[in-house]
Amino acid sequence: MRVITSYWIFVGATLAFLSVLFGAAGAHWLEALKDLDLKNTYETAVRFQMFNSLGLMIIGLIINLKLTPSKLLSCSPFFILLGTIIFCGSLYIISLSSLKWFGAVAPVGGVLLLAGRLIMGIAILNERGRRNNTE
Repeated sequence: MRVITSYWIFVGATLAFLSVLFGAAGAHWLEALKDLDLKNTYETAVRFQMFNSLGLMIIGLIINLKLTPSKLLSCSPFFILLGTIIFCGSLYIISLSSLKWFGAVAPVGGVLLLAGRLIMGIAILNERGRRNNTE
């Protein structure tokens, strides 16, 4: 299980790296844009990508600290990663192109992000309840 744990920490760190890179590059690329809404959309994508990157690293650490990680908790990062790619990716596409119909894709990513967090919360509560019952 250590390989999977290290994997999620690595994926989170990579997404965080890309978030900083996209944020810095976007500051230069978007300077020419006059549309404030597009700039705000891009900044939202960068911000959400960073938050979700940190979330993936935290989940990786939580899994690493448990002697027997729950299968439910191990599902959570898949939802968060896919949600981040779909949600942030659609916002990047909207802000950098004329493909505004990608706005219809963003909610799918948002639902996946919510599902990932809900699964994580349920898994942690289940683990806590299991530990309390064994004491």
